[in-house]
Amino acid sequence: MNIKLNISERVYAIALLNQFKGDLSTLVFIIEDLKAMTIPEAEWEKAERKISTSVGDDGKPSTSWQWDDIKGGTKEIKCAEQTVKYLIDKIEEKNKAGEFTLVDRAVISLQMKLKKQDEEKKA
Repeated sequence: MNIKLNISERVYAIALLNQFKGDLSTLVFIIEDLKAMTIPEAEWEKAERKISTSVGDDGKPSTSWQWDDIKGGTKEIKCAEQTVKYLIDKIEEKNKAGEFTLVDRAVISLQMKLKKQDEEKKA
């Protein structure tokens, strides 16, 4: 399944895929798809990524990243059916648990794209 993802969607998908626990036959596909989702330095530069560090109230440093998805553009990723299913299931699980915050807004477009691809595959 080919799907066009921006940097924020890929960052979120990578975070979910890194949480995978399951059978080896699915893991093989996820590892390959993770490689395809990796964001090289050239893409970060195009998206004007900025990394800032601050010190929290507890005295511990905190790092935040910001970038421009529009300037970064999209990348077409070929994802295995198993990967798409895992991502859809994981997003649904987190949604039911009420785990999303404003920081997770990229998950809305990611979920829509994944479901569209899944529905097209079934049709």
